[in-house]
Amino acid sequence: MIALLAIAVPASAAGGMYESGGATGTWGMTVGGDVGGGMGWITFHTNVDGASIYVDGAYEGTTTNGVYTMAVYSTGTPLRSAYAAKSGYSESNRVSLTMPSPGENIDYYLTLNPIQTTGSISVRSSPSNAVVYIDDVYVGTTPVTQSGYTQGYHNVRITKSGYQEWASSVYVYSGSTATASATLTPIESYGSIYVSSTPSGASIYLDDNYVGISPKTISGVTKGGHSLRLEKSGYNTWESSVTVNPGQTSYVYPTLQPVSAPTGTLYVTSSPGGAYIYLDGVYQGIAPASGSMVISNVASGTHTVTAKLSGYQDASMSVTVNGGATASVTIPLKSTGPAMGYLSASSMPAGANVYVNNDYMGVTPLTVALAEGSYNVRFSLAGYYDSTVAATVTAGATSSVSSSLTPNPGNVQKSGSPAFAAIIGIFAVAALLVATRRND
Repeated sequence: MIALLAIAVPASAAGGMYESGGATGTWGMTVGGDVGGGMGWITFHTNVDGASIYVDGAYEGTTTNGVYTMAVYSTGTPLRSAYAAKSGYSESNRVSLTMPSPGENIDYYLTLNPIQTTGSISVRSSPSNAVVYIDDVYVGTTPVTQSGYTQGYHNVRITKSGYQEWASSVYVYSGSTATASATLTPIESYGSIYVSSTPSGASIYLDDNYVGISPKTISGVTKGGHSLRLEKSGYNTWESSVTVNPGQTSYVYPTLQPVSAPTGTLYVTSSPGGAYIYLDGVYQGIAPASGSMVISNVASGTHTVTAKLSGYQDASMSVTVNGGATASVTIPLKSTGPAMGYLSASSMPAGANVYVNNDYMGVTPLTVALAEGSYNVRFSLAGYYDSTVAATVTAGATSSVSSSLTPNPGNVQKSGSPAFAAIIGIFAVAALLVATRRND
């Protein structure tokens, strides 16, 4: 290049193209300053071709193959500064000029930087790690910065599982970064439950967790099914399930039922058995000779049980019955006379007249109360021979006697003979009276 510039330029030449050694450049004569003696050259080098050279603010020429050479008179008016410019590039650096000596060439290098025609987009979100699309093209997850976007509006879309999609547009300026910041909104997944009970003031349990007193609105309940329980003293527990929909309120209006008075069961035994049983003065029945009398649906609390039996003093006892439970009481009776027991008499066939020590007692089967001791029991039935058996009665116990009667064909009453039946009846009564007097 130095050889190229070291060419003889006619003093009268105003400028033009030159070629030397296969290289081509542009040269020109200075247009400013007074003409002086001796000619030198100033060569400008630019990193891009076709750059315009300005000296002291005046256009001088355009570089060819990145070179422009201007001839100056070394004794002319000094030149001060120069720069290069080209469309699409920023102006080059400005250089201060030094006038060359006659025959000298001074090189200056001017650098032009291209003006950026694209910009960048920076995308952030809360929460982060959201998927980003710019102009419907996936670019990564937040936070992310992407470059190479032309000046103008660009669409930004952000998605994240569990959150609503966010979309907007940003304006990109060449050489700068546009920012898109998004606060993502969770997809609605909660609802509320409003509980109002009758009566109010019940404790509310949601999924077995205490949440307050009715009436109450329970907020922030996850969508789906939940268990609901209400409790209030004096009322039965209320339980149900409730479904919660996102962004909605479920209404529940339970009516609590009063607790019914709890009842229990009472087992009553009298000693001896057979006593008449009274509960709080109300007759309940007869206690069996063995075992217990069962009284159901007895209100919880303390009660008075009374036993009454002929030949014994009345006796009362207190007993406490709890709801849903059983209680037992045995009432011993104190005799007012001889110790008493029971005699149970049966026959085959049944319906026989029973005489105890010749005292008529009734018809089999029967049970009678007798003083403790030994007895003769006679069974009598028309058409059968009489049968007599011995029996012993023990106080507080039941003695059983039984007889299988033998048929008596000669003692069968014929139908249609009323006179004969009357005679037989008279003799029977007379025999009973005689037997009674003998016992006396």
